[in-house]
Amino acid sequence: MLRARQIGVDSRHRLIFIESVDSWCAATGAAMRLFGRIEPVAVVVCTANGSYALDMDANPANLDQLRKSVPELDDTLTA
Repeated sequence: MLRARQIGVDSRHRLIFIESVDSWCAATGAAMRLFGRIEPVAVVVCTANGSYALDMDANPANLDQLRKSVPELDDTLTA
């Protein structure tokens, strides 16, 4: 699952992380173990001139594809 999380705002920029979130559990005898992982996938930079996305290697990422994959990204971009 992917999610959007705003990480920073100043007078010129807004930064939004796109993160992959996974969780799972395992039962071992009488114990239950819960595991989770949050991994950054991309960062979206919003400026007065528009928005663009970069992957974690600082290469351009497809913002339209991210919008399709992360439904709440549109709300975060317009907030």
